[in-house]
Amino acid sequence: MPTATPHVGVRTFLNRADVQPLIIADLSTIGGTFTPGTGIDRALFPVDTPVHFTTADAAMVAGAGSGTLRQTIDAIIAEGVTASVVAVVPDILAGDTADQAIAKMAGSASARTGAWALLDAQAEAGTVPDILIAPGYAHLRPASAANPIVTAYDAICERLITPIVVADTPSADKTVAAEWAADFSESLNIVAIGQGVRVSVDGSPVVRPAAPSVAALMVATDKSLGGPYYNPGNQGLKGILGPSRAVDFSISDPDSEANWLLQRGVNSIVQLERNRTSRSVNSPQGKTFWGFFNTNSDPLWRLINVVRTRKAVREVIPRTLVKYIGQNLGPHLAVVLRQALVGFLNDLAALPEPAILPGAEVMWDRNLNDNATLRVGGFVINAAWEESPALVDLQVYTGRREASFNILASEIQAAMSQFNVAGQLG
Repeated sequence: MPTATPHVGVRTFLNRADVQPLIIADLSTIGGTFTPGTGIDRALFPVDTPVHFTTADAAMVAGAGSGTLRQTIDAIIAEGVTASVVAVVPDILAGDTADQAIAKMAGSASARTGAWALLDAQAEAGTVPDILIAPGYAHLRPASAANPIVTAYDAICERLITPIVVADTPSADKTVAAEWAADFSESLNIVAIGQGVRVSVDGSPVVRPAAPSVAALMVATDKSLGGPYYNPGNQGLKGILGPSRAVDFSISDPDSEANWLLQRGVNSIVQLERNRTSRSVNSPQGKTFWGFFNTNSDPLWRLINVVRTRKAVREVIPRTLVKYIGQNLGPHLAVVLRQALVGFLNDLAALPEPAILPGAEVMWDRNLNDNATLRVGGFVINAAWEESPALVDLQVYTGRREASFNILASEIQAAMSQFNVAGQLG
């Protein structure tokens, strides 16, 4: 072997260019900025510092205080799941106004405080949050402008790739909910909910933000189905008593309020079944999360599962293929890189509920790999695929069918023949 160092004997060499499997990370960690309330243990939750724990960690739960962090933990547990949480708890004081609290929760991008501290979550806490919430404050529009916390989250989602935001809108009526969603009509990252939820606190119904419950539902869906490829809509919330206000819903009426909201990027909680109560005095009914869309106005990028699947694939490709950085470029390495991507995309298409559609294409285009690019170590692969869309508009056409009377006549004739009365009348 003239290219090896001269030697007499037997040696082994390492072939580093083998196909590396691409494995989707767990994208079900809930994160965000929260209020401390009273009794928070600052040794466990330092100010403006991302802290990672699970809702099964009794010591962390006990030290979470009484604010929105503890309320979020309670909502997650009430949904029947154990979730991973990354929490940032700013120094919000009892006397702070809503605007002051929002300012602290949004934080400073340059100082990495408030929401922006989540950018340090991987370095500080060892994990990146994937479902961002800001219960109790996301619905506010200071000075009739977009919510500052959600605006910061939107930018953070682009930096970290995988996260989405589950945010409450104002819930007084459909109009204010739609106005809130319009602030984020160009974002792929925001899942809006147009109602609060009623939960039991010390045996009495209390209205709370819906975002923690919906985030927990998404965690449960991910865990039960094996990944972030599936829509959380049309599932019941377990930990709530009902919505804060009723939303008119009809499965077949495009003019129902639930559909009106959806077409404007706002999801809701509805009563799906009919005729379930005979009370003379009712509270708002329903526990089904009728949620399928984000706030984006582009119909190709509205479905929650489509965006989350795209984010998952965008995250796993660089995380896995970084193994090949530094290896010498040649035909074998080029084929290995392509085969790693092809195998991964084929696996996603082969799931029982496919995450992507069959026919994904992974191409090497010479036009994108000119000599100037190749000679400095550049290599470009073009991968294209389509996520499996969630079924949201099932259309069944009904009509008359005269041929059915031929079947009816045959059945009548067969019945009559048992009594010897079949045949033609004279």
